[in-house]
Amino acid sequence: MESWSVEQVCNWLKQRNLGELVPKFREEEVSGAALLALNDRMVQQLVKKIGHQAVLMDLIKKYQQRKSGLESLTYCCETASQKFAEVVSGKNLKSFFARHKTLQWTSSYALPDFPYDVKCILAEKKCPDHSTRIRIIEFLQADMTKYLEGSLYPNSQQYNIVVNALLQAYPFLDEDGNGFLLWKRALKDRFKYVRRPIEDDEQVLRNKCKFGHRRGQSRKSSFAENKHDDVQGQVEEEPAHLKGSAMDLHIKWLNQEYMKTQRNWEEVDNRMNMTIEIRRKMISDKAPLKDILRLFPFLRCPYQLFREFQLLTHMDIYKKTVEILELYSENILSLYVVRNNPINIMLQENLKQHTEEDVLKYMKMTAACLLLPEVFGDDASLFAAVNEEVKALTPVMEVKNPFNVNSCEFALYIEREELAQLDDCTMALAALVAAFHVFDIPCPQRIHRTLNFLESLVFEVRKPASLPTPGRPGGTQASTI
Repeated sequence: MESWSVEQVCNWLKQRNLGELVPKFREEEVSGAALLALNDRMVQQLVKKIGHQAVLMDLIKKYQQRKSGLESLTYCCETASQKFAEVVSGKNLKSFFARHKTLQWTSSYALPDFPYDVKCILAEKKCPDHSTRIRIIEFLQADMTKYLEGSLYPNSQQYNIVVNALLQAYPFLDEDGNGFLLWKRALKDRFKYVRRPIEDDEQVLRNKCKFGHRRGQSRKSSFAENKHDDVQGQVEEEPAHLKGSAMDLHIKWLNQEYMKTQRNWEEVDNRMNMTIEIRRKMISDKAPLKDILRLFPFLRCPYQLFREFQLLTHMDIYKKTVEILELYSENILSLYVVRNNPINIMLQENLKQHTEEDVLKYMKMTAACLLLPEVFGDDASLFAAVNEEVKALTPVMEVKNPFNVNSCEFALYIEREELAQLDDCTMALAALVAAFHVFDIPCPQRIHRTLNFLESLVFEVRKPASLPTPGRPGGTQASTI
């Protein structure tokens, strides 16, 4: 990144949904080296929206941490032979050889040769679909097992090295700075899956006892012990399960951090990961939403809401929503059924007042989003409240002055309470779809067709729901775009 030109930085911003920052970065000639040198004050001058400031600083911080982590590993490898001379006792000698073996594994690791079709997708820098992701993880797991001489218990450092190697070779897999966490979790889950058929093996049982599992206990007999059961072969990564007191400490920390202006987003991500099992348990047990949000207030942040959705589905809901509206907005606005809708009339009046291409595109995407229930004959009041009070209990967007770029406001409401404020209609729509899944809320029948259309595109089903044929009164024939 240090050697990037200004244009490469701008392309990087676009890939991370920060495209509106590009003009200012070009004007200020922010290269890769300058980007990594930005401090809080500089970011505040460059970037207007607080949300974008937070995202940008978080991405820069994660890159620097990952870089320093790799440098420290390199240093360890270079000094391993020097430290050998310092080993004196037999116990230290045994510890050193275990450590030195890990360092040798680290320094010699290279990515496996993926199948031809996977290599084609990666060469084209395409974001892999779910099945391709699974194949990549399977090959990484098999390759790690080979390096581990048949062991199914990598340690934390080895997971980190493999995922870092993957993201360095294919940076576009980083997925807005969240890729490392997602790929590591998927790789760990794959090892769990492979270990499952041999859970009664004597060596497996000994490892389970060593790291906190009671011998002979079934996998599902204790909810607490079903958490984080990654048994580590050489280095213990984390406790086999979280005790109640530890869980309380995580929740207390999250609540305290939520009240701060400057938040440690990396630690927030970590603690949200550590508490996801208990959170999903509460949601599946239909705990009151207020109780869930009281314990986990960061679910009110769009970034964490989208991240939770991605952990559950392996889909980037915001990126998908942008693609949907960009692809379908013109077709939606051309439909006869929306021609005389007040939102479309309001759009046409406001389009006359602007000439900037970005503003016109933003307005059309906003209108297309708000008109979706009308297209499918659904109840718009269960989808968005435009310049009016929210009345529905299920997730609903609240929209004020949608086409006024200076005074528009977007928010997500659940149970008539504001959950989060959003930057634009695209983010509000993504939050709406995510909320139904994250909080396991049944979709109302009167909005089912609209949400089915969106979800079929988000989850990439083979035959997505389609729009009515454009341009004909009363047209009902489907039109797939």
